[in-house]
Amino acid sequence: MAKRKSPPGLRLTDTTFRDGNQSLLDGRLRPSEILPVARKMDKIGFYSMEAFGGATFETYLQMGEDAWQYLRDLNKATPNTPLQALVRGQNLVGHRNYADDVVELFVRHAAKCGVDIFRFFDPLNDLRNMEAAIAAAQKAKKRVQGALCYAISPVHSLEVWCSLAKGIEELGCDDLVIKDTSGLLSPQATWELVTALKEQVKLPIVVHSHCSSGMAPMAYMAAIEAGAAVVDTAISPLAWGASQPGCESVVAALAGGDYDTGLDLQMLGDVKDDLDRAKWMHAEDFSAYVDRVDADILRYQMPGFMLEDIQRQLAGHEASDKLKTALEEAGRVRADLGWPPLVAPIRQLIASQAVYNTLSAYPYTTVTQEMKNYLHGLYGRPPQAPDQEVRRLVLGADEPITIRPADLLEAELPAARAALKKQELEASTDNVLYYVLFPSLALKFLRGELRPKAEAPAAPAGEKPEPEAAAASAADVASPAPTETAAAAPVAAATTAEFQVEVEGEMFTVRVSGAGMAVVPAGGGGAAPAPAPRPSADGVVVAPMQGLIVKLPVKKGDDVKLGDVVAVLEAMKMQNDIVSSKAGKVQDVYVKEGEVVSPNQPILAIA
Repeated sequence: MAKRKSPPGLRLTDTTFRDGNQSLLDGRLRPSEILPVARKMDKIGFYSMEAFGGATFETYLQMGEDAWQYLRDLNKATPNTPLQALVRGQNLVGHRNYADDVVELFVRHAAKCGVDIFRFFDPLNDLRNMEAAIAAAQKAKKRVQGALCYAISPVHSLEVWCSLAKGIEELGCDDLVIKDTSGLLSPQATWELVTALKEQVKLPIVVHSHCSSGMAPMAYMAAIEAGAAVVDTAISPLAWGASQPGCESVVAALAGGDYDTGLDLQMLGDVKDDLDRAKWMHAEDFSAYVDRVDADILRYQMPGFMLEDIQRQLAGHEASDKLKTALEEAGRVRADLGWPPLVAPIRQLIASQAVYNTLSAYPYTTVTQEMKNYLHGLYGRPPQAPDQEVRRLVLGADEPITIRPADLLEAELPAARAALKKQELEASTDNVLYYVLFPSLALKFLRGELRPKAEAPAAPAGEKPEPEAAAASAADVASPAPTETAAAAPVAAATTAEFQVEVEGEMFTVRVSGAGMAVVPAGGGGAAPAPAPRPSADGVVVAPMQGLIVKLPVKKGDDVKLGDVVAVLEAMKMQNDIVSSKAGKVQDVYVKEGEVVSPNQPILAIA
């Protein structure tokens, strides 16, 4: 059966099963909980249902759920409503850029399994990183939405937004999306932006915002009055806070006027009851932090999850008193990097660097491989060229690339198919894509080591489950992936958060508590949380974290300049360059290559 085409006028995209689920429950709603509700929602008349992509793809895999089969089942359950997927351009739903052959296969397969509308974005608004995905969706004859990540900065003017919008139109997109993941769109800014974009492009305009700052409902009204064609909402149990405005409230507010959506509040109420039951079966996964308005988002003009990330990192380093300094430093780091939008994974990179700089005697004494990759141009082209002095300090004489980052990547599918066959696993399209995106996790899933857990009985309508039942239900599910809106995962205990990170095919469990952070191989025992690094004494370079010294490019007696790499430390399979904080001569080297060091352990001294 062909899916219905929406009539003209204001329409609503429902984000309950993707963004709502991801933002408030870390993606923990399972397919078996979603499908019965989706069947009811299919009769309501949404423009589309965003229910696939983002971090939920990886989370399903971690829970032992088959994300591709879920998509096929969801497509059968919603014959009338177009299904929509959120895809991070060349990153797809993973943690790095993938080669074009992977991007093309992923989009083609998602279309075959049931995706009708693809929403593509790039964290830096580098349209080059969206080209391959857009072309693949067009080839599959699916509707394409090009999204711009909203940001506030000295370089983000109406002229810049209009220029980017024209670029999206020239790529042949069917819709233009204003994607405000931080909740920073004010009503006035929304009115001016939508009005300006409508004058420059002929595409229908979609507005997506989060309620974290409290402004999203007002911004939506301004967008609607300025001529937006679609706004994103979620059913109320998974709305508000870090999610989108509640669908029922938007429908009621517009009823009887020029922008009446025509949706039935009674039908929405029936769905709301079902989602209430499902939500409270995951009570232990629900964070009060994401279910509130945080005015600091407006004060510091950064998303709530970034604020929380910085607070958590400082607490782990017993440096909570430096919060104001770190928040100010985050602004400086963002400026140094060319004012990128504060969208994952860029915002996590900035938050970590701000904390490192705050805890160090000199900024950029410690930099991650991700920071180096960013300054090399491997993430793409930022809105403004990064600060030349910072780039020199981090990269030395290396020059950044100017080509599209994916042009450096060779085809990946042949090797993936060969690897699966070597493991005596079927090289189906489902399996190949799982393996390319999440190698270690995919092998566990395909070998049957990850299986969905039995569901806890549902609570009666209007009732919350007993705390013991909710806790048991939460314990049945494996730790989720970092989400598109949050780097941290659900609380595993009153003072501990745990999440998993896959780096170069190997999974690590990261546990963050009030005492600090511990990193262990997934499935392994947890080491005691490491104490926080402290700024080194003048001339003494210390390890900023626990890790392995993989390289010592200097020896006693060597002359070093400010910013020279004096050690390379590997933690979580990420290589972190440790640089000199002063020019001088190496007086002593206290460690050897291959040695595991503790936080604050002296590495060498410079005089």
